Amino acid sequence: MEANIARMKALCKALIDAGAGELVLDPVTAPESLAATVERLILLRRVAVLAHDNLLGFPTMGVPASVWVRPEANDELTKMKEACVASALVARYASLLIMHSLDAWVTLPLFVWRGSLYSDPRKPSSVEPGLYRIGKPDESSPVLLTSNFALTYHIVSEDVKRSGIDSYLLVVDTGGFAVSSAVAGRRLTAQAVRDLLEATKMASMVKHRKLIIPGSAAKLKGEIEDLTGWEVIVGPPESGDIPRFLRGLQR
Repeated sequence: MEANIARMKALCKALIDAGAGELVLDPVTAPESLAATVERLILLRRVAVLAHDNLLGFPTMGVPASVWVRPEANDELTKMKEACVASALVARYASLLIMHSLDAWVTLPLFVWRGSLYSDPRKPSSVEPGLYRIGKPDESSPVLLTSNFALTYHIVSEDVKRSGIDSYLLVVDTGGFAVSSAVAGRRLTAQAVRDLLEATKMASMVKHRKLIIPGSAAKLKGEIEDLTGWEVIVGPPESGDIPRFLRGLQR
């Protein structure tokens, strides 16, 4: 493998001497030997970073599309293999991917994976706290509460959309923590809920005073009612049950 790296280095030098300034390194993607492909990518980066070898510091390329040279029993299995190869190459350390499959279920996990790799692990992924409208809510629409952990917000908002009921969604600033962790760490408190209700002027938007909180925040029910004067309804513990829960309230 060292010999292959040496040949690539020599080729880079020849191209640079010939006037090529922007190169992409292709260590060859071999799906039948993914471990060897990943090892070559790692070696390229180790030489460039640890040995300060600028000739091997160019972006690297992976070709998950090569799985189609020897496809699986059906297209869906081949696409799954392509997604797995691509995920491994994103992690170790392909800068550019050549894909054949562009189905959403193949590419979306890659974007999520890449975003997770290059996010600050010390800062939880979050959305802006505040009031979100789902559909076209009016003065009779339900008001739900959740945390500003990005995954929680997106799951809850999608489940509310699935209910088909126009709603208000209040997102509390929990520092990016999920509901159960935020409650345990006192980031989601009755005071935080009251402050958000006042900041968003929620009381002026609806004629009722009913607030739906997550099932994992049930212990805050009494405190929130005492501090805000709103009636608190404890929602389901699982977000997937929100559509049925909301439809039940509408009956």
